Order: sequence, then C-alpha cells, then structure tokens
Amino acid sequence: MSQNLRRTLIVAAAVIAGVFVAALMTSIFGPEPEFEIDESPPESAAPQIYDDIIHAPAGLGTLRTELRDIHGDPIGVACSTCHLSGNLGDPPAKSADELSEFHVDMDFDHGDLACSSCHAEDNRNQLKLADGTQIDYEDSMELCAQCHSSTYRSYKHGAHGGMAGHWDDSAGPRERNHCLSCHYAHEPAFPDVMPAPPPRDRYFEVPTDQ
Repeated sequence: MSQNLRRTLIVAAAVIAGVFVAALMTSIFGPEPEFEIDESPPESAAPQIYDDIIHAPAGLGTLRTELRDIHGDPIGVACSTCHLSGNLGDPPAKSADELSEFHVDMDFDHGDLACSSCHAEDNRNQLKLADGTQIDYEDSMELCAQCHSSTYRSYKHGAHGGMAGHWDDSAGPRERNHCLSCHYAHEPAFPDVMPAPPPRDRYFEVPTDQ
C-alpha cells in the first residue's frame, strides 16, 4: 500500500469517526439550543415624578401665644396641654357662643359648624373627618376638601392657592401653599381687599396729575 493511499484512508477514518461521535452526542444531549436575538428597542426608564412641597404654616395644630422662638416663629401650646384625654371636664362646647372662659377672643364665622365638626372630642391633638376618622393637623387639607371640593379641585390643578417651581413634575418639585397659609380655619372667608391699579404705559398714557 502506497504512502498516499495510507494517508487518505487515515483522513477518511478520522472524518467518519468525527461524524459518528457528533451523532452520538446529539442523540444523548439533544440538539444544540437555538438562541433568539431580541431586536426589540430597549424600554426607556420611567421619568421620576416629584411630589409637591406644601408649605404648612408654623405652629399648625397648636394654640399660638405671643412668645416667639429664636427663629422668630410663634410658640404654640399643644391642645392636649389643657384638654387631656379622659379628663376633659365639662362637656365640650358645641359652638363658639358657648365659650365663657377660654378661646373667648376667637373669631368664628364658618357656617353652622360646631367645634366637634372638625375637632376630635376625645383627642384634641387630632382633627376629625365627616366619617369619624381622626387625622393629624398636618393633614388638615383633607378636612377642608370635604366641603370645598371644587376649590380643592382647582387647587390640585394649580388654579388656586399659588404655585412656584416646576410646572412639569418630572423636571422638579412644585411648591404650594397650604389652605391655612391664606385662610383662617375658624373664619376662612378671604377679607375684602382693594386691588392695585393696573400699570400705565409710559409712552401712550400720560398721567392726569402732570
């Protein structure tokens, strides 16, 4: 047998052996899994939505005094300082007309509401919703919204109460006023004011006093 024939037979035997081994491995382990390429565009991350920053007035939920702290803010006394739970003494007043000793200097003009319409009788550090749920004074806007729903809806849309900051809440926070920043809780009607005169055009309108 010649040298070239022997080399050819060896190569053919090696190829046959490789094919046999590949067929044997396929029968044992199964075909090689096919990987699908996901060509769909990547999902963009949801933008961050900033919460509104509501500036509540200082001393909310306390009885203000004439004293002030080192920052100039009025020092308040918690309601529970006098109205202890379980030791309220006489039945609580239903209206401002029944007050004879404390809070007598309070102006009250808020419809036909009684004190207990908004204040929890068993915990004077809490307010009370119409269904009896007690809430903190910090959440008093929820109490206002019960009756003033249309005004609160305008407030949520930015048409009432003033707003600063970012209109697009994905670009940054918005700063809002609290209801009690402008309205007194016991006398919420905004006082009558005289609007400022409109600006005068310096070129086309000559002041009458000159």
